[in-house]
Amino acid sequence: MRPLRRLFAAALVAALVAAACWGGDAGTRTHTARFARAVQVFPGIAVRVLGVDVGRVLEVRNEPDGVLVAFEVTDPSVRLAADVKAAVVPSSLLGERYIQLFPAYTGGPTLGDGAEIPLERTAVPSEPDELLRALQDDLGRLDPATVGRFVSTAARALDGNGAELSRLIEHGASVMETLSAKRDDLAVLIVELDKLTQALAGRQEALGRVIRTYGRVVGTVVENRDALEGTIQGLNLAATELASLLVDHRAPLGQDIRALTRTGRTIDRNVDRLARTGHHARRLFLAASRAADYDRDWLRLGNQGQELAVLILFRIEQRLIDLCVTFGADECAVPAFWEQEVPELFCFDLSCAPSLPRPPEEALAEAVAGVPGISAPLTERAIEETCADAERPKACERRERRKQAAGVPSRGVEVTMESLLEETLGDPLIRYGGLL
Repeated sequence: MRPLRRLFAAALVAALVAAACWGGDAGTRTHTARFARAVQVFPGIAVRVLGVDVGRVLEVRNEPDGVLVAFEVTDPSVRLAADVKAAVVPSSLLGERYIQLFPAYTGGPTLGDGAEIPLERTAVPSEPDELLRALQDDLGRLDPATVGRFVSTAARALDGNGAELSRLIEHGASVMETLSAKRDDLAVLIVELDKLTQALAGRQEALGRVIRTYGRVVGTVVENRDALEGTIQGLNLAATELASLLVDHRAPLGQDIRALTRTGRTIDRNVDRLARTGHHARRLFLAASRAADYDRDWLRLGNQGQELAVLILFRIEQRLIDLCVTFGADECAVPAFWEQEVPELFCFDLSCAPSLPRPPEEALAEAVAGVPGISAPLTERAIEETCADAERPKACERRERRKQAAGVPSRGVEVTMESLLEETLGDPLIRYGGLL
């Protein structure tokens, strides 16, 4: 073996020297590949990547564990992946072969100079004699009598059915054409079916639980079949009784339904009026409860002092609640909100008295400004009213809005508070109540 190795090494050195003398590029690399056999593989045949010649075979040598083929890659721009594979590809059925390297390099480590492609990464084609031998073995296993009976049966089955067979072939061709035209859709369908199969495979345990649960449910139903039958029969009897009851009283039921329909339509047409009536009725009864002294069992009709101020504050609180309802600010649409936020005005006992008393108008302004649902539209309306008489109303409105956004006090808020109180009670009553 050692003389063969020395001869092989000398041949490689000679090939390299010859390539250098022939003006070869410095990028030429030499590699070896081990094949199970190398029929019709000779020195000088092409080495290709993606069907393009990139080198040639230098030497072919038989070894105990296969055939060692030495080849060179002469194209310096071609790089081979570190895990590249090699295959012997026939140019024709009986012609010479070439070495195909695959897959093409796309990135990562490369095959170093002098590296060997092992036997597990090489492939060789099947030879014609092997194919013929395999075909002969398969044909030799056929029973002549069975084949004869099959041919006779096929002849009798096809006798007189040539036209139908021709139409079948034509339809089969059209089906294949349709499948070919829909190959993209079929590919998508196959991919989706694969995803569904994978999802079902990952849900085997859950599906098993569902099946077992369903089995227990079915078993429970079977065990309680008599009770279910009795329940169904009872429902059937109840439905029969109900149907007979409706039939016997269909005339008065029809009149009642028509009356209910008219009532519902009347309520629907007057729903806004009913809402307003309810709102004012609530205000009326609340005012009446404020005007009555339940401890002494009398009405506060002759007291024009402190109780009148309470009624004024009650009017202001109701106006604020109406504004909250109008602008959709539900958080402040209840008396408890104003009793907590402005106790200086709306707290009538010691339980909610403020720890640090503030001027009433300042407390009211802060509470209104703290509710965006009403402060924003009131401020916008105040800005429009303030700038209505300006020389350039639009510029005035933009200036006031910028001031509001920057947190600069704006005259619009003050005007809004004053306008709110004056519109509610009138300036004389406000001053009488000592609010401003």
